[in-house]
Amino acid sequence: MSIELTRVDFRLIHGQVITRWVTLLGINEIVTIDTVLSKDDFMQTVFKMAAPKGVKIRILSVEDAVKSQQNGEFENNKVMILFKSVKELDNAIRSGLKLKEVQIGGLGGGPGRKAVNNAITFDRADADTLLALEDLGVNIYLQTTPDYPSETLKKAVEKL
Repeated sequence: MSIELTRVDFRLIHGQVITRWVTLLGINEIVTIDTVLSKDDFMQTVFKMAAPKGVKIRILSVEDAVKSQQNGEFENNKVMILFKSVKELDNAIRSGLKLKEVQIGGLGGGPGRKAVNNAITFDRADADTLLALEDLGVNIYLQTTPDYPSETLKKAVEKL
């Protein structure tokens, strides 16, 4: 068992999208890596209540996630790793988290952001950061739900 899916989605654990990925991949543990959230007990409770039934939830800082991976803790279950932002993903990888593949599922809207795939938006900073991570050997693709086709990062960035 191991990391089955790593996903960046600003909504983190939310409704049917996460439930569909969990069911499709047989996920039995979700590890959310978010340093700010790891220090907010109230919000942790909210996210844990939103999790699909029977799925273990851990919310870790970047530092604790790297240590957990080094200690083999992600090998005990079928794990989904969630990030809220590209910035936190970048921080985790540059701090030593080893990831082969990352799915971009939702980054939210706002000024300077452009839709590049379904409801997935990028700004130049996200695009540049993700391209730099691909240069480090991480395969990055965009996909909102299991029934929606995936797209390569390169194709998405061409739309900016």
